[in-house]
Amino acid sequence: MKRGILTGFTTGLLTATAASACPTCRPDVVAAILDEHFWGRLSLTALPFLVLVIILGALFFATREIPPPVPVKQRARRQGRERSR
Repeated sequence: MKRGILTGFTTGLLTATAASACPTCRPDVVAAILDEHFWGRLSLTALPFLVLVIILGALFFATREIPPPVPVKQRARRQGRERSR
């Protein structure tokens, strides 16, 4: 019995739309979501993800191993521009 209730509840959640409302109320719901504060709320919602990406990027670039610089003489030898003496 529990499994059937859980399956029905899960199916209901997966098939429902995000902001379902009756045809009479739907314009009011959409107007309330898309009001003058929409962009501020959207930016506050996205801000934690942006901060997380910045922190992870800083950690990635701070901890990656940078190869040691190649000496000038060895670099010239690799490129075939070493002066003969």
